[in-house]
Amino acid sequence: MTDAQARPLRSRSETIAQRSVSGLCALAMALQIGCFSYLPVQSTPPAPAQQVGIVINDRGRVLLGDRVGASVDRIDGKVVSRQDGAIVLDVYRVTDLRGNTATWTGERVSIPEEAILGYRARTLSKFKTLLLVGSIVLAIIASLGNTLDLFGDPATDRPGEGPQQS
Repeated sequence: MTDAQARPLRSRSETIAQRSVSGLCALAMALQIGCFSYLPVQSTPPAPAQQVGIVINDRGRVLLGDRVGASVDRIDGKVVSRQDGAIVLDVYRVTDLRGNTATWTGERVSIPEEAILGYRARTLSKFKTLLLVGSIVLAIIASLGNTLDLFGDPATDRPGEGPQQS
């Protein structure tokens, strides 16, 4: 018996439901990054409690090498405070010069202002958010439409074909 014969055949609705769930999972993953964007590099320090990406200069790579990595390019996190010529940040991601990212769990790091090239404020992108919400709504409508047969099945809805009469 071959693998194809051993596997039970799935119904059309099961296949559609599985594809819909897969699509919704992919959209949920996109939701994590899809709604936010970073503004261009700015020189003004961010306010406390603001989500920010801090771009590190060459001197900062040397100063912070033992704490966050030698080739760090940007440190993303939530500003805790500004004190004694440094920004205190709860770090959730570090990006190196090659573009590789490392996820952190909110460790508190003090970054000297002399190590900072600039700040990239994290903002909600209305366009990306609307696009993502629209995609999710369309996926749900398509999933429900196919699963519940709201749009009809063209193979069974042909005019002139009815039940066989004897």
